[in-house]
Parts: sequence; structure tokens; C-alpha cells
Amino acid sequence: MKNDFIILTRHPTPKELLENLVQIVPEFRSAWNNEDNFFIDEDGSFSVHGVFAEFSSFIRNNFSLFDENRRKKLFDYIEECVNTDIHSENGVSNAACTCFLENLAGEGPLSNTILKYLGAESKKYFDKWN
Repeated sequence: MKNDFIILTRHPTPKELLENLVQIVPEFRSAWNNEDNFFIDEDGSFSVHGVFAEFSSFIRNNFSLFDENRRKKLFDYIEECVNTDIHSENGVSNAACTCFLENLAGEGPLSNTILKYLGAESKKYFDKWN
């Protein structure tokens, strides 16, 4: 049986976060590997904050192309990220909030569309910036 969802049991590494997002949105891989991605260091390393910052730009430009199922899966995963390590300033929760949700807040129609997919914790944060 194919696992159709991601459950976080710990703070994902930057590479794991990237792979989890690509599992939901395969098209993001080419955007991530684009030579214009300045969130990848010269040595190839990157952070969870960088992954979410680049992903927010990708979502801003492509969200309208996603079907209902993908939108739901994506924001279910975002909610898991937000709930993973809420009190960490360096972890995936902080990255999901400050480099993804915050980047998509205040975007007019896009932000209004996203609202219905947000989980409880994601919505609390998003509403502060929207």
C-alpha cells in the first residue's frame, strides 16, 4: 500500500524537508535546482528556512494550477511542520511560519484562497500577517 501522506515525528533536516515538499509538489524540484536559487550555498548546503523561502515563491506563482487534493495535502503538511517544534527559532516550525506563511500573507486573492486550507496553528500565525 502506497503511503499517501507524510507524518512528521521529528524535526526534518533541510534535505528531508525538500524531499517531503517535492513528494507533494514534484514540479518544485526543477524550481529548487534552478541556477537562480540563491538559497543554496556554494557548497550545496541549505537550510529549512531557505527551502521554505524558495517554496513560497514557487507557490505564489503556481498555486492556481493545483487541484483541491494537492492543496489540501500541502497545507496538511504545512500544519505538521508548524506543530513540530513550535518553540524553536531555528527549526522547521519557525521556517514554515516566517519563510512560508508570512511570505504568502497579504497577497490578496491568493491569501484569501489559502485561508480555507490552513490548519489551526498555521491560521493563527497567518492571521497575524494577513
